[in-house]
Amino acid sequence: MNTNGNEIRSGQTWPVRIVRTIGNALPRRSLILLAVFAAATVCAVHAQSLIGSPGAGWQTWSVTPISSDQPNLNDNGAPWWDLQWAAAGSNYANTGGADKNPGFCMTSTGDCVGMGSQALAPGALPFWSMPYNAASDMGGARDSKVYFHSTGASYVATLFLNATANPNEVNDFGWFETNSTGSVVGNRHLLFSGTGVTKDQIPTPTGTTLIFKPTAYFGYYYSDVSEPACPDGTDTYLTTVDTPCVDPNAVLHGCYAYSVFAFNDQKCVDSTGGQGDHDFIVFSANAKTSSRPTYWIAGEDPADCFNNDGDCNLTMVRVSALPRTN
Repeated sequence: MNTNGNEIRSGQTWPVRIVRTIGNALPRRSLILLAVFAAATVCAVHAQSLIGSPGAGWQTWSVTPISSDQPNLNDNGAPWWDLQWAAAGSNYANTGGADKNPGFCMTSTGDCVGMGSQALAPGALPFWSMPYNAASDMGGARDSKVYFHSTGASYVATLFLNATANPNEVNDFGWFETNSTGSVVGNRHLLFSGTGVTKDQIPTPTGTTLIFKPTAYFGYYYSDVSEPACPDGTDTYLTTVDTPCVDPNAVLHGCYAYSVFAFNDQKCVDSTGGQGDHDFIVFSANAKTSSRPTYWIAGEDPADCFNNDGDCNLTMVRVSALPRTN
């Protein structure tokens, strides 16, 4: 691959400049020291960075104040998360639609409005996806492979929303370990709990803040507690035997959905579970400009929940670098 001297990785906010003539100007020892210093600088600058697929990037959008005419927020499927949701208490009947997809909740508009929500809502922050044209409201396909690189820092996570159309079906949310290419699902680490697959647990209260320290490469996951899965991730409803999961004593879990979509359990994928694609959206105001960006991670269950999985779960977590101490 030919380069022009600037190489930029997805999510990187400044180019790493490759100086090809420096070898003629500095001795070998100086080159080694310079390389070590440059590597250390990259690590120090990027406390956390998003890694996505080629062609994806940060997309802008907007809302129109005091208006029912929203060119970018109209449930038309562009971007992919802009779809109709079901109303609370619909109990899978899908009798009433609601304007409360992630875009409405980020901007405290439509049906995603509550006490003090306008003061806390971050607004129409750029989101990560394939190219999206806000002027024509077209494009914005999901990037199905999103994970993060950490340089060993700790992060502050705040649970801002854990909504559901059914009160006893609140999802779990956490992070998972992966490798530098995002091709491995490692251990999962729960951050905020829901009602559990037994639907009898008390969920983590909204507003809870905690500190976590992930591995060098990590992503996010949630567990859809309304869709039980076998320990190996297979769908209990898709087995052809009389006993779910073959083992009658198997401990079930809500199907897992990951920010790397290929890792999703069967029931969290529309083509194999019939309940819509369960996925993630990442928003950020400063990922392109700050060395310590803040991300808003939204887990939607699923994107088109009005026509699929009627419990319409939406978990939104704010993640930022732990403030420096002197």
